[in-house]
Amino acid sequence: SLRVTLSASTIELNNFDYVKITVTDKSGNDITSTCNLLLNNNTAISSKYVPTMIGTFNIKATKGTAPSEVKSLTVTSKSASPFTKKILVEDCTGAWCGYCPRVAYALEQYKPTHPNCISLAVHGGSSGTDPYKFLYYPTFNSHFAVAGYPTAIINRKSEWSEDPAELDAALLGWAPLGLAINSTVSGTNITGSVKVKFNVTTEKSMKLVIALVENELVYPQTNYYSAQYGATPYLYGGVSPVTNFVHNGVLRKTSTDLFGDAIPVTAQTKNGVYELPFTIPVTGTVYGGVSYTAVPTKCAIIAFVVDGSAGTTTNAGAYNVQYAAVGSTKDFD
Repeated sequence: SLRVTLSASTIELNNFDYVKITVTDKSGNDITSTCNLLLNNNTAISSKYVPTMIGTFNIKATKGTAPSEVKSLTVTSKSASPFTKKILVEDCTGAWCGYCPRVAYALEQYKPTHPNCISLAVHGGSSGTDPYKFLYYPTFNSHFAVAGYPTAIINRKSEWSEDPAELDAALLGWAPLGLAINSTVSGTNITGSVKVKFNVTTEKSMKLVIALVENELVYPQTNYYSAQYGATPYLYGGVSPVTNFVHNGVLRKTSTDLFGDAIPVTAQTKNGVYELPFTIPVTGTVYGGVSYTAVPTKCAIIAFVVDGSAGTTTNAGAYNVQYAAVGSTKDFD
């Protein structure tokens, strides 16, 4: 009496793709919402089932004593992603912070041999002099429970202990999507778009963040890893301040919400592409109200897609990241 239809008989185990299960009665009416769905006759599942293990399973429906068809579903291991997995490290730092050179140095040592590690610096601090304090750094710090400086966050999910092995492990992740960026300079604005291409079909909540960062900003950096503070090993020549310290990846502003703009679920289909245009002025203010003008030739766009359920126990952090110098085009890779 109960006919069961699966949207696919084979699916990959990737924590995103799902099988849609539809139940109809003998008259062809869709009665899925009134039925119980069972996997292998004992595990209740939803009508949009995301597999949790590899194997072949039976799916049936129950409604009272009505007999049901049994359909077979094969779950295979996930195939290689067409997109390179990249990771994001957000360094909460300050030019006034004597301990902060430690994280900057660690990233400088790691990134040249790991180009898929993309970092940006969120300058802040309630005291101390720093001309690059991000306008909304208190909101950022509150959201991610930043308790002190330096604090580095991997993929908007976990605090980095500064062990390179943690970054290595994150880079081994599987990419469910890729990003492409293009931008041009038009007067005092940087205009362009970010594209997100999906390798899965999913209804998970996802958000896109588009950020402008500026590189090659020179300003003295307090350095506690110096002779005058008795610290070893010395960093940056063992002097403090480091007068010619180069600050890279300084977060200037975002064209989206700081925590991302929602991607329509209807766009999150395998091989589907979602595009979001942006316009970012090169002028702005830092925290405290002082104005700045970013130099486009020293700027880059960083775009990343994050789990839209951030703040919950199921938060998966950033799914993938992309970096492109302003005025260039970076395709899906």
